[in-house]
Amino acid sequence: MKTTDWEKTDSQFIRTLSDDDLTEVWPQLHAADLADLPSEDVRAAWLLFHNGHYAAAAEAGLTLGAEGIPVVQRAVVAYTDYICEDEDVCTALLEEAYLLGEDVDEGDSNAQFTTALAMGRYSQSISVTKALAKGLGSKVKNLLTKVLDDQPNHAEAHLALAMYHAEIIDKVGATLGGLTYGANAKTAQKHIKQSLELVPNAINLIEAGNAILLLKGDKGMNDATAYYERAAEIEPLDALQAMDVDFAQSQLED
Repeated sequence: MKTTDWEKTDSQFIRTLSDDDLTEVWPQLHAADLADLPSEDVRAAWLLFHNGHYAAAAEAGLTLGAEGIPVVQRAVVAYTDYICEDEDVCTALLEEAYLLGEDVDEGDSNAQFTTALAMGRYSQSISVTKALAKGLGSKVKNLLTKVLDDQPNHAEAHLALAMYHAEIIDKVGATLGGLTYGANAKTAQKHIKQSLELVPNAINLIEAGNAILLLKGDKGMNDATAYYERAAEIEPLDALQAMDVDFAQSQLED
């Protein structure tokens, strides 16, 4: 994975977290994914991530073996979501990232989730229809289902599963989506509700708005806007949350 050409984050987040800061705010930063505070050496990679140094975080994560997979995948997703403008580079990075987790330990819910996240983003980058044809949809669903079996209060997994249902319905329709992939609009809305009841952070609110638009089209605009408005008012705790808030604010300006 080549990280030397990654651009520096352009987030408006100006606070730099120390290791002590990260330890203190870890429960809030990871309330939605329930990740445990890692050991000091692994935490050093996460500190780079939370301060917006995504290339350095990925490089550090790659030296940590299986323990480093989640931070590598998170760094790639953050970089490709908000910084990288080359679609081909984004697709290549996301593919490398999710492949790192193909043999992840079934007992590692955090790595299972970040693998599903990277795989989902890769699927979006090549088109959901192509991803379904490659069998990636079922892989994402299976990973997220395992995460929720182990951690029913995993807010991000609930939202990601809602997006799975919503994207399939948007691309192939409710009938075919339901018969072929088990996609269901009511199930998607149930997962949205559960996610936001657990952790209504900026990214979950943004993804909730995106899912509603996929499910309802223009009829969902008011609900989606309300979610973006809530996201735009959140005080960020790290560089990525700052970019999430910036994005929510930009959606309200259109």
